[in-house]
Amino acid sequence: MPHVQVAKLLAQQIGLDPETVGLGLIRRAMHARMSSLGVGSPEEYLVRLRGCHDELQALVEEVVVPESWFFRDDCPFALFRDYVRNGWIADPSRAPLRILSIPCAAGEEPYSIALALIELGLPSSRFVIDAVDVSTQALERARRGVYGRSAFRGNDLGFRTRFFHEHAQGFELDEAVRNLVRFRRGNLLAADVLKDEAPYDVILCRNLLIYFDDDARRRAVDSLDRLLAHPGLLFLGHAERLASDERRFEPVPRAGCFAYQRVEKKAPVERVVLPGAAMSKPKRSPIVVTRSQPLPLPTEPRKPVVSSALASLEQAAALAGQGKNADAAALCESVLRENGANISALFLLGMIRQSLGAFTEAEASLRKVVYLDPQHDEALLALALIAERRGDHAAAAGFRRRAERAHRTARKGTP
Repeated sequence: MPHVQVAKLLAQQIGLDPETVGLGLIRRAMHARMSSLGVGSPEEYLVRLRGCHDELQALVEEVVVPESWFFRDDCPFALFRDYVRNGWIADPSRAPLRILSIPCAAGEEPYSIALALIELGLPSSRFVIDAVDVSTQALERARRGVYGRSAFRGNDLGFRTRFFHEHAQGFELDEAVRNLVRFRRGNLLAADVLKDEAPYDVILCRNLLIYFDDDARRRAVDSLDRLLAHPGLLFLGHAERLASDERRFEPVPRAGCFAYQRVEKKAPVERVVLPGAAMSKPKRSPIVVTRSQPLPLPTEPRKPVVSSALASLEQAAALAGQGKNADAAALCESVLRENGANISALFLLGMIRQSLGAFTEAEASLRKVVYLDPQHDEALLALALIAERRGDHAAAAGFRRRAERAHRTARKGTP
């Protein structure tokens, strides 16, 4: 069938595992391109696709639908700030900090990094930010730096007042900040991606590996291994983990960050010490961090989380970050048995089940979350992705609309 052949081409081009998005999404993307080109049949479109690289790129643009926002997830940015304070703020003689955001979507993540560094007081001469994505359309939006309201989430939006000005389409980022990021098109699966660049101290590669098949995932990790300096930090998404036999990276034991440290294979090297880290020279241990604040968890409108439940959920998040999903899920289920319908436990359990491919069970947990808290935007967006995967486009659109309404509600009274 043509759409199956198209799925194979996408796997070859960007490593996409069709199971992660569903053949329904690929079929709809095909028909959108056929309509745009005036092509009458899937077979005819397949012939054109195979003979035209530009059309293959256009199809990639239809399939890859990046969704991001500024300062997405607090914990990774908290760890990033600690890393910079103790490595570059504390040592002005250190070589410039090098950071890579791949994929960078429409620029929300690399610009968040730039804003974090500005607020830390690190001079622009002492850092380099590269941002790479396979989508030319996303890169064009990133360079424009204009964002709608959905790109700003959470209660602390003071940065928007300081660094953005109002625009007909939302908010435009100051040009001085835009100039701090170097955007370029690239594919993490390409053997020569960023081959002329020096290694990076920090790489953010969040929510990409979950869309890859096994072979593409191995190739991507090989590229990350080549691109990351010793000792460097690698940030993945909350639903991602490295293979259990992966020995090149070790998880950072900081709940909710889903970060790894580059392992030195030969002689020990100097490591950046984060707050609470052991002062003795480490042998092969990752960065040791003492949490300065508890893992941010959704508020409980019905039943407060007792301290023992909170500790269990922090432990579960840490286990999930280390790829120990079965143990993490067991802890979540234990909290639910002992405390009843706990939103935090249900949400974490749903995300763990989603990462394991148990989409029916994940959906059941996430639906309970939005029953208890209809304004839980993250659960609504996760449900939208699950619905999209099974081809229920109408349901996915409904969940996204509800999530947007939840964002607007949360922003009331926010500057």
